[in-house]
Amino acid sequence: MNIKNQISNAPFFIICFVLFTVPFIFGAVHPIVYATYSAIVYIGIGSYLCFAYPFSWTNTPLIQKRWLFPLLLLLLYCIFQSVPLPLSWIEILSPARAERVMMVNTLAHTNQQYVTLSEHGQLSIAPTLLLIALLLYYCGLKALLTHKDTFFHTIYLIIIVVGVLEALYGIFQFLSPRIGILWLPVTGGRAAYGTIIYKNQYASFLNMCWPLALAAASVYLQSYLTSVSGKKRKKSIKERIRRMDEKAKSAPLFFLATGIMILSVLFSLSRGGMIAMLLVMILLNFYLPVSRKIKVLFIGLFLLFMSAFGAMLGLDTVFARFDSIGQSGATRLEAYMASIPMMMDHVFTGIGFGSYSLLSAVYLKGFSPNVNWDKVHNEYIQFTIELGIPMATLFFIWLAVAMSLAGGKLFRIINNRTEGVQLGAPVIIAGGAFCGLVGFFVHGIVDFGWRLPANLFYVVTLAALVSYGLEWHGKRKNPQKKN
Repeated sequence: MNIKNQISNAPFFIICFVLFTVPFIFGAVHPIVYATYSAIVYIGIGSYLCFAYPFSWTNTPLIQKRWLFPLLLLLLYCIFQSVPLPLSWIEILSPARAERVMMVNTLAHTNQQYVTLSEHGQLSIAPTLLLIALLLYYCGLKALLTHKDTFFHTIYLIIIVVGVLEALYGIFQFLSPRIGILWLPVTGGRAAYGTIIYKNQYASFLNMCWPLALAAASVYLQSYLTSVSGKKRKKSIKERIRRMDEKAKSAPLFFLATGIMILSVLFSLSRGGMIAMLLVMILLNFYLPVSRKIKVLFIGLFLLFMSAFGAMLGLDTVFARFDSIGQSGATRLEAYMASIPMMMDHVFTGIGFGSYSLLSAVYLKGFSPNVNWDKVHNEYIQFTIELGIPMATLFFIWLAVAMSLAGGKLFRIINNRTEGVQLGAPVIIAGGAFCGLVGFFVHGIVDFGWRLPANLFYVVTLAALVSYGLEWHGKRKNPQKKN
């Protein structure tokens, strides 16, 4: 048993290191930085899964085959896009791409006979390698969660701590923009950015962190909340507080962490982030196992917190941000419509990761020549352009089915429990993680939070927490059932 613990400690420390540090260097957006994290995962987690995983792959599958196969197919296709192919093949697979290559050969007097489907060439393989690293990271995290329950608490606590640190830094930036983003000056105006260059990606990141803090508060206060929401209410509040255990008494820290992160989302001035935040708040009303009166109390306390601190920092700036939402929305809608021809010219094969910025100047007519549209500001449209309609459709269906099944199972577990029965911490945290995932995917409709490697690592972590929570509940409900 000691050998197993020693074996599992090394990948656990690697996962903790990645989870704690990946957001701080601009969200690992630079290729050198995210390539370094990918290498760490390949060496540390990959070797663990290959040589030291203490369970049988057949008895304890980390990902069921029906979920793994679409992902592997998607990854193989991304690699295929970055492999040089004969130009005669490109003429069949992607006529628009072949036409541009032949035009370059004519104008530049070159003779390219082997090119990639990706407009960005073999450089598109770097994001693919990151996606493979994320798959290994997920498998390693699931293995560790299954092996030792204490890892679970450490993981969600790291997410909360990192979220608070980023939130505090963002609030200080809003108060004094001269602080900058690490060693870079702030160029986008007064707002909260944290250590992430784009405020939209920053808001997307925090919207994954604060639901876990609120869920953790519910975990620590669960026994107290059960006594309050039960039928017997004779004990005074003072008596209930006196009888609370030490863990329950630390719950206000999680509420404070939640408030700080929500406040920072507001002062990021990301309209998409704020709308996604409101959606997550609504969902948490269904995925936190507390009574309606307690939820009303929570909402009242948060409104009081937001009003008090928001008034000191200046909520008028937040409200003024929505004055231009009509103009901004119209501009983005024009960009979406102008990108449709790009999609239709590469309907089956796509243009490859990172290639949109190369073709946007050709397809997006009528926009300012001084503005380079390197993102569509809609992840669903951009993924379809990059991967082609067939592969993008496969991915979106896979994502929708996975989220629907997980959300439905969690909802039934949380809302069909017997009155007064406490849920396990993994289930409650899984509910918060699920709400954070929904907010992230909804935010992708109007922004590009998926393009930040740090966000992807956190999305995968939340997905592992959701999966672990469901499996944990299944094992507790059917203890005789073996995987």
